[in-house]
Amino acid sequence: MRRPLRRSALVRTAWLATLGWLLASAALPAVAADFPSRPIRIVVPYAAGGTSDIVARRIGQRLSERLGQPVIIDNRGGAGGSIGTEAVTRSEPDGHTILFHSGAVAVDPVSGKKLSYDVQRDLEPITLAVVGPFALLVNLDLPVRSVADLVAYARANPGKLNFGTPGVGTSIHLTSELFKAMSGVDVVHVPYKGASLALTALAANEVQFVFDPLTTAKTLAQGGRVRALAVSTGQRSGFWPELPTVAEGGVKGFDLGVWYGIFVPKATPRAVADQLNREFVALLQEPAMRDWLKGNGLDVIASSREEFRVRFASEIERWGKLIREAGIKLQ
Repeated sequence: MRRPLRRSALVRTAWLATLGWLLASAALPAVAADFPSRPIRIVVPYAAGGTSDIVARRIGQRLSERLGQPVIIDNRGGAGGSIGTEAVTRSEPDGHTILFHSGAVAVDPVSGKKLSYDVQRDLEPITLAVVGPFALLVNLDLPVRSVADLVAYARANPGKLNFGTPGVGTSIHLTSELFKAMSGVDVVHVPYKGASLALTALAANEVQFVFDPLTTAKTLAQGGRVRALAVSTGQRSGFWPELPTVAEGGVKGFDLGVWYGIFVPKATPRAVADQLNREFVALLQEPAMRDWLKGNGLDVIASSREEFRVRFASEIERWGKLIREAGIKLQ
């Protein structure tokens, strides 16, 4: 006859069963059971109509379908992206407020601007979403057809050309300032509250050249509103292969581009941040989404949270070095 287990054996058996359950649970992805519990807000720190806004809306639509909650795009333009970024750092850290920002967010710590937040202290990276080149665009009335022409014209007319940007300290501003420093031209910065406003100013000849992501740049150029001269990266873009690089136009070593990343407030629970990473990575890798982004001159990265954290830190260091070496003044 089988003897009943002693109390100590029963306790040990129960403990081992619990331990096994805990270990098995730990092997599964962390999921926040009550997330999302209400509509999600994606803050775009620029005016509507620019590339960041267009891409955020496409991604937000798909996120809404995946999570079964409305996703609202909240455009908070101004101060080179600082207004929208600050709003996210001050929001409830529960995953329902998300920041969709360009590489300009990595400029904040090295811009010299007095900010109420610290991007590395107050933001949690979720994923590096996409990367791509800028296009160098000029007004149609400007008598130039190449980067070499633009540089020659600017040198012959010092202080008479204006360049537009979405604001002081944005990645487009830094790209433009680096172009100015590396080409040795004397041109004037005119900041706006968003890329769409800068492009409108370009078409109206308020400014004479602008760097802009390919998504909107190609549409404007093909519509005959502006002229495209080059792409900003070291290699030509398969999306617009006929455009040479700025370096090919005579500004040797010029190689900069745009990236877009997703962040949440720093204190967001890890399970929620992990879940958001999985959702964004999955939707970015969907063939339809990947093709749409490719068709707008952007390549999908869809990184892990740790990969993005490392990349983000290196971008901050890189911009700081560029600012110091080029002697760029952002104030």
